[in-house]
Amino acid sequence: MAVAPPFLHTKADIILRSSDGVDFRVITLFLKLASSSFDSIIQQAAQSNQIEGDLPVVPVVENHRVLDIWLRFCYPSTLAEDPPLHEFEDIIPVLEAARKYSLKPLEHKVRQALKSHMEKEPLRCFAIAMRAQLDIEVTLAAKYTLRQSLIPESVPEIDLITAKQLLTLLTYHQRCSKSLQSLGADLSWITSSYPNVNATEYQWIISGSCGCESSSRFLLNGQRPLKWWSDYMEKSLVSLHDKPSGHTVLTGVGDAVRGVRTIGCSQCCSNILVNMTGFAELSSRKVDTLTAKVHLDVLTLTSGWMKQGVSWGRGGKKKRRK
Repeated sequence: MAVAPPFLHTKADIILRSSDGVDFRVITLFLKLASSSFDSIIQQAAQSNQIEGDLPVVPVVENHRVLDIWLRFCYPSTLAEDPPLHEFEDIIPVLEAARKYSLKPLEHKVRQALKSHMEKEPLRCFAIAMRAQLDIEVTLAAKYTLRQSLIPESVPEIDLITAKQLLTLLTYHQRCSKSLQSLGADLSWITSSYPNVNATEYQWIISGSCGCESSSRFLLNGQRPLKWWSDYMEKSLVSLHDKPSGHTVLTGVGDAVRGVRTIGCSQCCSNILVNMTGFAELSSRKVDTLTAKVHLDVLTLTSGWMKQGVSWGRGGKKKRRK
């Protein structure tokens, strides 16, 4: 396999050979400037009995993908741009290399890359963060899993965590759901947000000013709300039981607005998008405030990884240490 520039440079003074046999012609000055941890590699080069052309060869444990990434990060931007980290399989090996060679900026970049995946792939990120013992990312990924159902779909990284750790995550999800049970029973969080109950912004919820049907559920200071708003509340609470996140409330706004416009009441339709968006944002903040009080024991989750002996093999494949 041929490498891409800048690892074919004529000024190279060493060859780093990846674990899968790919040679990178490297300028050691850039390695020295990136981290003093590369001194050992340079010393190995001076003592190497392997010569390719006129350059000493130093084998490294990283595969060609990982080696390419961290070398590009060491090189100046005029020769190589910082590499993207789009693939999940690269995250742990590159992070391990960053720690091994004391490349703090690269470690930061890897953590940022992991965070960028959390919205769409929270469980995968949780498993990887667990394996890498990234406490902050573990907590953040756990919060993003609240946007999904309690029983998640299987992901390739699921074998990176133990059954106990998965159970802890599911228990956290369940406890967050229970923390929201009072939302529909005690509506003071709504009424307290509107100090003046006769204010215009509050009355769009209350029935009586138009011919639309009212509801006996979710009374606000003893006043009956409009049925379509009550229906929205009911659907939101059901959804929150399965996905206890403020994001869940926000996703239901579009359907509620379309439903009101279908009714055709000019009074209800007036400013409905603004009113419902504002209320959903209020609800979302309340949900996230309540779930933030639920504790996730990160220290318990991330303890014991050295005993489990999970590692990553060639090509980013998971394996168990013997």
